[in-house]
Amino acid sequence: MKYMELLLIKDFFTKYKKIDFIKRIDDNVFELSFDKEPFIFDLNRNESAIYQAKLSKKDYNAPFDFMLKKYLNSTNISKISLLPNNRVLVFKLNAQRAYKHYESLIYFEFTGKNTNVIITDTKNIIIEALRHIDKSYRVIKPGLKLESLKPFKMDNKNIEITNFKEYFQNKFKAINNKKMQNTKENKILQINKKINALKENLTSLQSENECLERALNLSKKADILFANLSKLKDYEREFSLLDFEENIINFKLEYSPKESANLFYKEAKKAKQRAKNINIQRQNLNDKLKFYENLKELLSKAVSLFELEILLPKKTSQRTKQEKKEGDIAYFYFNDYKIGVGKNENGNELLLKSAKKDDLWFHVKNFSSSHAILYTNKQKISEEVVQFTAKICVNFSNLKPGTYLVDYTSRNFVKIRQKAFVNYTNFKSINIIKE
Repeated sequence: MKYMELLLIKDFFTKYKKIDFIKRIDDNVFELSFDKEPFIFDLNRNESAIYQAKLSKKDYNAPFDFMLKKYLNSTNISKISLLPNNRVLVFKLNAQRAYKHYESLIYFEFTGKNTNVIITDTKNIIIEALRHIDKSYRVIKPGLKLESLKPFKMDNKNIEITNFKEYFQNKFKAINNKKMQNTKENKILQINKKINALKENLTSLQSENECLERALNLSKKADILFANLSKLKDYEREFSLLDFEENIINFKLEYSPKESANLFYKEAKKAKQRAKNINIQRQNLNDKLKFYENLKELLSKAVSLFELEILLPKKTSQRTKQEKKEGDIAYFYFNDYKIGVGKNENGNELLLKSAKKDDLWFHVKNFSSSHAILYTNKQKISEEVVQFTAKICVNFSNLKPGTYLVDYTSRNFVKIRQKAFVNYTNFKSINIIKE
């Protein structure tokens, strides 16, 4: 955010007389309503700006957010100023409550790496701040006097804003496109790491034939040793014997012939079991690989930061534990709604068993597809959430690009025939395009 831009914006805001409300809608993003006209104050580091846009909103209940509501909602604007040689926009406000009159200042610091929002009283004693700072020449903590920032030499290059509506809209587009690009690249990089790791694991897997051949060779060597135990001494370690087809087999043992024969049998049994498990392991790895490739494709085609965060949210310990516990199901969170999609047949079965009767079940019509469950918690479901769940259902199914009908109904109307094969009634359908 440039100093001269803020100077012009400060002059623009002087026409407003009241702040209807201010609330934090993301970690460092605020929505302010001036005389019922909304603006976004984006205090993200290195990307701070003021613009107008409709954004998804989170709820915050920290002490800072309580103080925002207490001191700044429904307040009259006494004065707006820009600190000399600093990108700090200051609003002086007064509010008449039922039993008390408040006067306060709010500092919006659009200062590159160290952005902040600070509420003070008229004597500049800090009431609360977005970021508390301990280790600095300028400590930010409630109860302390707010120290002024050191002035910087600003670029005083002349800037002209002829149409503020266009300016605020274009500013959002520029900020949003940059965030989109960076976020998308970072999330795809995360997925690529997972895909490469899965491919390495697949490559390193032995084939079933290799394991079975090893089991056969170990069993054969054990049989030969047991057949010749009467001729061998316990201390013998290196010798040659004839197999049952009169071929010479060389032995070099670590233990006695009898102990070695028993060990060969045990290793042969393990090799046979490994051969049985390899196919299951390979299928699991391929299921995961297919899931992450589909997720990568969805991320690459996402059109908003909101969608990117739904598809690959930041990890929380609670969600990480849940993923480990139920690895055959992928979960997504659309605002207050949880969506589950089966990564494989086992995941589809688990979804069907765990869903409640009022949850919505999704499946691609006339195709073998993933099952998806929209957990409703008996709430009214918007068309937007239904559309997104259907999109998830299609894109995590092994389907070619095209247009598909997705059927959805309450879990109560889905009857399990066998495993993940079902019959269902009372359904609606929605068209989804897979690009």
